[in-house]
Amino acid sequence: MKGAIAAASVALVASAAAAAHNNHAAFHLRRHATPEVCTVYTTIYVSPTEVPTPVVNTTVLVSPTPVVETSSSSTCTEKETPAPAPPAEYPAQSPPAPAPEPPKETYVAGPPPPPPAEQPKPSKPAQEQPKPSKPAQEQPKPSSPATPPPSYHGGGRIVTNGNKWAMTYTPYTRDGQCRSPAQVKEDIANIARLGFTTIRSYSTDCGVFENVVPECQKHGIKVIYGIFLEGGGSGGRGAFSSYANNQLNEIIQKAPKDSVAMIIVGNEALFNNYATPQELASYITHVKQQLTGAGFPSDIAVTTTEPVGTWEQKGKALCGAIDVFAVQIHPYFTSSVSASEAGSFAAQQLEQAAKVCPEAASRGKYITEIGWPKAGRANGAAQPGVEQQKTAIKDILGKVGKESILFSYQDDYWKNPGEYGVEQSFGCSEALA
Repeated sequence: MKGAIAAASVALVASAAAAAHNNHAAFHLRRHATPEVCTVYTTIYVSPTEVPTPVVNTTVLVSPTPVVETSSSSTCTEKETPAPAPPAEYPAQSPPAPAPEPPKETYVAGPPPPPPAEQPKPSKPAQEQPKPSKPAQEQPKPSSPATPPPSYHGGGRIVTNGNKWAMTYTPYTRDGQCRSPAQVKEDIANIARLGFTTIRSYSTDCGVFENVVPECQKHGIKVIYGIFLEGGGSGGRGAFSSYANNQLNEIIQKAPKDSVAMIIVGNEALFNNYATPQELASYITHVKQQLTGAGFPSDIAVTTTEPVGTWEQKGKALCGAIDVFAVQIHPYFTSSVSASEAGSFAAQQLEQAAKVCPEAASRGKYITEIGWPKAGRANGAAQPGVEQQKTAIKDILGKVGKESILFSYQDDYWKNPGEYGVEQSFGCSEALA
């Protein structure tokens, strides 16, 4: 998440035909490192019977006080602005019945693999060659240098502890300033005590390399790094912009290579219309090339992440660029899903979304955000609450824990509460204690 706080933006208008499996509803606010603007981005989920309408973006200008790297916090003072317009509505995902079978849907097949290279002819007469003792498929299949390894899950980058893997962590205080080194130290130690092996960072701001990564190194915690993208293309904060490339360069220059679990380029960039699929695919390829050229191992997966509906609507063009498949799933925003069904619902949605890019999914498929709120208003059968959160997290860990990044370590009071009043209340560390 980026630099200082700001505004809510919703841009995607999904068709009613896609309502059955459309997007999730978490707010993704962003703090910006630049001293001029703080921006807040909003994603909302609504009834599948209503067609959404676009909403005017709201931007909040702030004037943060410059921060010295070694100081314990930074400031970002929010100016008062009129209340934002009501958020746009999006069709919610249609939940399956408990223990559902994945819906039978057809998807356009991905590009066929290249034909195997012709084996060299033997130098001796054929009769002199010994017959192969095993089937011909033992012969190594040709591949281009850019082809990733067959699997990323067993290479030491993705490390699980029982049914626990990763948790999102943003080093922000209640009012959106940077957490002090002492606070970060306590947070990372607690994540380690809870049994998680990995954290997901959305960007490189707010002392990620100065405070967060060193503490992760102490506890043997790996890091999923993010390169956050926004709108405006290469001339703004989108793909190939200096804003994006500065994050990439920080990772190249400062990330300990042995502790990189994965790199996620963009967070719902297609969902928010920050890039076209072709632009995003091109930038993902660029990121991989830059990392490889800088000496980063090829077993570090580079990908992006989108909600289920966005993958189905727009994601096919990304399949050739991503190393593994990653998706955002938030069961609470599907009104027919109760807390006790959160894990089963997530497992079904993961399999459904992965059909879009089966080759990438065969190398690894992951849920990069999933959680349940402990406060707010009910969304049909989806009831927020402390006990409900514990129930949901238990089911999520039991059904998809090894593939999931829990959202999030702490409550995010610097966010807008949102339509259901839940957006500040996804912190789940207490539910795991």
